[in-house]
Amino acid sequence: MSPRSHQFERYGLLIAFGCISAATLLFLPGRGYFGKGQWALLYLLIIGLVAGMSGARAALAAAVLAFLAWDFFFLPPYNTLWITDPKDWLALLVFLIVGVLIGVQTGRMRDRESQALARERETGLLNRLSTSLVSITGTLVMAETLFMEITQITRTREISLWLSDAAGGVALYYRKAMAECPPNPHAATIANWVFQQSKAVGLPPVPEFSAIHTEGWPVSVPHNSIVADVQHDDIYLPLQTTTHREGVLQIGACASGEFSAYEAQQLITSANLVAVFLERQRLQAAAGKAESLQEADRLKTTLVSSISHELKTPLAAITATVTNLLAEDVHWDVTQMADELRCIQTDLDRLHASIGALLDFARLEGANWQPQRDWYDWDDVLGVTLEKLRDVERARLTFSLPDDLPALYIDCQQMARALQHLLENAFIYAPGDTPIRLGGSSTARETRFWVEDSGPGVPPEERQLIFEKFYRGATAGASPAGTGLGLTIAAEIVRYHQGRLWVEEVHPHGARFVIALPQENSNGYETKPQRHEGTKAQRHNNS
Repeated sequence: MSPRSHQFERYGLLIAFGCISAATLLFLPGRGYFGKGQWALLYLLIIGLVAGMSGARAALAAAVLAFLAWDFFFLPPYNTLWITDPKDWLALLVFLIVGVLIGVQTGRMRDRESQALARERETGLLNRLSTSLVSITGTLVMAETLFMEITQITRTREISLWLSDAAGGVALYYRKAMAECPPNPHAATIANWVFQQSKAVGLPPVPEFSAIHTEGWPVSVPHNSIVADVQHDDIYLPLQTTTHREGVLQIGACASGEFSAYEAQQLITSANLVAVFLERQRLQAAAGKAESLQEADRLKTTLVSSISHELKTPLAAITATVTNLLAEDVHWDVTQMADELRCIQTDLDRLHASIGALLDFARLEGANWQPQRDWYDWDDVLGVTLEKLRDVERARLTFSLPDDLPALYIDCQQMARALQHLLENAFIYAPGDTPIRLGGSSTARETRFWVEDSGPGVPPEERQLIFEKFYRGATAGASPAGTGLGLTIAAEIVRYHQGRLWVEEVHPHGARFVIALPQENSNGYETKPQRHEGTKAQRHNNS
């Protein structure tokens, strides 16, 4: 129902009196020119007009007023209600019956039209809001959409969204109003009362014999029953589902007058949709939190399993070796003792690498690490990496690095750590003493560096999985060792440098892990002058 139709219905009795009075004043000058029965037809026309404007109640009033006006002004004797001609009594009675029937039928048709339009608007609002709320993921966007939709079909000039807080009440989350709408100073008090009592405030009464369905209407109380001497046209609706109270929706009409029952029905429908949306948001957040806790438990279990294997195994081997060395009934010569000590050193290196990987993972997972950047050449990174490798591992490396690789703005220690993890992965999966190749290239946008082996390679379905926490490749013939964190740590370090890390297939067999780092001059840094002398990697290779 439009605001104008609502005003016509609200002031229907006044409109009926005004129309009959105006028609009577208009008809009086022609009383002597037309027959007394013709005025009845003109009054029936006015009754139909009033019924079409203001409904059946106003039409009934107009029929009674027209009956009295015709009798008083147009039936002799004039200016009296007395009737001398018995035939006039019959005419008056028929006129009253016909006027009432015309008014009631026309008014009902008008009411049905208004109800149909109201239902059409409500259905349109329901469809638009339902479609919007399904795709919307943010509460703020939902509130903006709600304001836009409701202001188009009702006289709403203000919407405030109150959401439940930790204190057991509601706090104002969103308010949007037209310029002429000042905030209600008692809004917080009323909103908290509505939330606690699950009752509405300010809903208009539903007219009798109305087609409005009131089964889903919340119980409503007036404003002054909560705050004394307060008269306001705002409506407060509890946002409540079958399981939870989500908040309160405040709708204000401001200076436009109170809401009609049809508008209130549309607002209640909108509030129910908002409540469902908020419940969905809350359940999704709870599900995400539960999933995070489940993932944390899984990681904790995997971490404990990894620690129990990767830390206890070298410790057990060291303990056994030291026990043998200390045994009094065994005599060791220098060669045997040196072999046992080398075994201890190998186990200690493995233990040190596992602890370092776990510590790096903890720092990266907690986002506590920030790169300490400076300008470095790739040979500086290679130098730090090669110092941490054993002689037998360094002997397997071959290099293919151009002389003009540009310097990069990186954390040298962390990038060396990432490279070390890639090399350790290659040493594990590459068979025997096959060579491990290191290469590089550069373009105007990025510098690439890769580690390539001749192992069994990485199947396409595992090329993303191998960078996840604790994942070990299931490639046939491989015997994975370590914590399963090396590639994860390398990927995180590269990501912190705004770079990329991926794996490629090498023909006929093997894998190539590629690090791509952006040129810093495209990120706002000045490019460091390049050096063209031989790199440390080439010097290591030549030696």
